[in-house]
Amino acid sequence: MLGVPLGTDVFVSDFVEKKLLGRLQDTVNRLVEFEDTQAAAYLLRVSFSIVRAVHFMRTTPLAQWQEQATKFDAMIRSAIERILGFPMDDPTFAQACLTPRLGGLGLRKVVEHADLAYHASWHESKKVAKEEWTPPANLPPEYLSQKDASFAFDEKMHTYLVDQADTRGAQRLRRAAQPHACGFVTAVPSDEDGKETLLRPRNFAIAVAYRLGVPVLDQEIPCPLCKQPINIFGDHATCCAKKGDVIVRHNSLRNLVDSIGTDALLSPVMEKKGILGNTTGRRPGDVTFQRWAEGKALVIDVAVTSPLADTCVRMEEPCEWYAATQKHGKYDASFKDTQYTFSAMVFETLGAVNVEGEEVLRQLFRFAAKRLGREFTSYCGRAWARISCNLQRSVSQAILNRIDGREFPDNIADA
Repeated sequence: MLGVPLGTDVFVSDFVEKKLLGRLQDTVNRLVEFEDTQAAAYLLRVSFSIVRAVHFMRTTPLAQWQEQATKFDAMIRSAIERILGFPMDDPTFAQACLTPRLGGLGLRKVVEHADLAYHASWHESKKVAKEEWTPPANLPPEYLSQKDASFAFDEKMHTYLVDQADTRGAQRLRRAAQPHACGFVTAVPSDEDGKETLLRPRNFAIAVAYRLGVPVLDQEIPCPLCKQPINIFGDHATCCAKKGDVIVRHNSLRNLVDSIGTDALLSPVMEKKGILGNTTGRRPGDVTFQRWAEGKALVIDVAVTSPLADTCVRMEEPCEWYAATQKHGKYDASFKDTQYTFSAMVFETLGAVNVEGEEVLRQLFRFAAKRLGREFTSYCGRAWARISCNLQRSVSQAILNRIDGREFPDNIADA
């Protein structure tokens, strides 16, 4: 009745072959041909990846359908490679199979997670049945939910990948696993609340390649704008100051913060002048809220730094260092005993944000959700996705502008 195969190993494997694989290849092929790369990757993760196999993972020992599980994983790997337009070596695909929270794409491998799901299901079913059952071989004595067991597995895999990587690769893996760095991966590509979460195919593919450490060039080249070397991963392009890409990235994030502040009816002022009097080279007021907390205004200084730059590649928390030394170190003394509270909101090109910036954004989201009559968790999740996509659009476009000269309008609505 529940569609669980009971019988010999041959019967079970044939049953799974028919029910799990069956027409799946044709469906996946159609998904691969879908022109929207971001939407195709999203659908592969939430509809066609491991979720299609969960029923058998939780009800049928993997040993009885190991071959089908291996075929399924190979099908998903081929699909994501064709969707993104580049092949992956084994370590790269291993990262792609991690949960997005740990720097992956959330694809998962059935052969790695099936036993974890089956063991969790066995414990749960035994508890519901209130019976004494003979445990299967290799069953852990203690119950661990499928979600927790899979996350623990991913943590071990992430640690292994970090240990095996070089200095840059280890830093990339660590910083891609920071809170909110996965927003552009998990974002629902929808224009319901604006077009910030929509990424063009090449932008999305380059953003994913940057996250996974996939080369975007065959060999190192001189930057066409400043002649400094661009390595095969495009690192220099994310911080090159020529042609204004850094300014475009900064202004795009600033404008989004201002827009959310407007939703919150906080009357934000961009680039407010005279906050610190008549000064030169000191303009901390990217976005200023005249009313914030304890009768004081809030001045937000937005910045982006690359954790893979030579000066940051060995730092544990580049965004925190940048906020402390380049922002607070520069402005704190001037804000003392004023009506303003100063906040540094520093993002990393891989998506992380400093704790102070995160706290301000979370409060800003709360104000906006209340004013718009939206549920906070729903609005907050969507807002983080908007910010992440906004950042990765700028980062990927800066890379594209330097590796092949293709340029697109800054505003997606203008395309």
